[in-house]
Amino acid sequence: MGTHDPKQVIERLQVILSNPAKKIGFLFGAGISAQDKKKQCLIETSQGMIKTVVGHFSGVTNTAIEQIKVEIEANDEKFNIETLLTKISEKERAVGDEALCGLKKNELTALRKDIEKIIKKIVSVHNQPSFSDRELSHDDFAKWIKNADRKFPVEIFTTNYDYLLEAGLEKQKVPYFDGFIGSNKAFFYPEWIEDSNPDPVKYWTKLWKLHGSLGWALEDKEIIRVSDAIDSAMIYPSFLKYDHSRKQPYLSYMDRLSYFIKQEDSVLFVCGYSFGDDHINGMILTALAQSRSSHVFVLKRGEMQETDVLSKYAKGSSKISVYAKKTAVIGCEYGEWKLEKEPNRNESYNLLDYGFDEDAVLKDDTWTGKGDFKLGEFEKFSDFLALFYANSRFSI
Repeated sequence: MGTHDPKQVIERLQVILSNPAKKIGFLFGAGISAQDKKKQCLIETSQGMIKTVVGHFSGVTNTAIEQIKVEIEANDEKFNIETLLTKISEKERAVGDEALCGLKKNELTALRKDIEKIIKKIVSVHNQPSFSDRELSHDDFAKWIKNADRKFPVEIFTTNYDYLLEAGLEKQKVPYFDGFIGSNKAFFYPEWIEDSNPDPVKYWTKLWKLHGSLGWALEDKEIIRVSDAIDSAMIYPSFLKYDHSRKQPYLSYMDRLSYFIKQEDSVLFVCGYSFGDDHINGMILTALAQSRSSHVFVLKRGEMQETDVLSKYAKGSSKISVYAKKTAVIGCEYGEWKLEKEPNRNESYNLLDYGFDEDAVLKDDTWTGKGDFKLGEFEKFSDFLALFYANSRFSI
């Protein structure tokens, strides 16, 4: 197995983030909302969510879920929210006037809707009384945007339904545009209406919610944005999401992701996204194939094996780099992290320390240069971004 030097990688990221002329975008998934800065659970992971869902039901409904679980695992699939909702949706279509797993069509529909309501409740952490007291890396990320003096606005793509990114941007008073008019908690910013700034939206951060949001609702077959919609228009994790994605605004958002990647010299950082959505994955790969100089950097929390799907994506394209905890794929080559030479311990400021944690070495042991890459953790990545502040056009 080959090796990759984390020092060279971190220095490359430093050059990119310090260049105000780079077009920089981010693709965020559920991983960025899993915990707060104190490592306390923020929004349940997929594993935690399925336990909550199953524990909510009893009687014939619980029995039906257990039967569906057996069916899923019999097909060598994992029992999770996506596979559960997929099976329920399939049964809704096939049941007719009969019953499947002991449930009739209206009962299957009610079960699916109940699960969707539970998902909404889980991700609605902004409604918790203690929410304002929690320290979130989303705030640090928004602060970087506010203080980064960039030629082009930052574009954020996210599969998350929650309000955590909006809350961070609004807390830091960062102007952002999501395709709708209005915001969750509007704030007044006089510079937007000054005669000397005829096109303020040009510099606003762009926030594109690929799977919908808690604040979206259907009205006359169109999606509008309201405050905490009762029946939110979210693409819940099931096979039907690909049908839903053909509707607006989802189609426009996916087109925007493709357009961003195709732009000359654009850079997309991916964090907290597990590459579990084939629709998004295909869009990324197709756009990269059509681009000349764009690049996707995947910051992966946890381990990555050479046989993993994500590793195969990166080995098939030199425009994708994946940085996992112990290994990486760079230039289509899979390898483990290993410093080429031992760092100078006398340096008071070492950029490497923010992104790489060397393995502990006992006094008489030989230095290995191996360790853990840390930027796959959103909180560590946000801290890393904070190193590259500059005077911002949005500073108050």
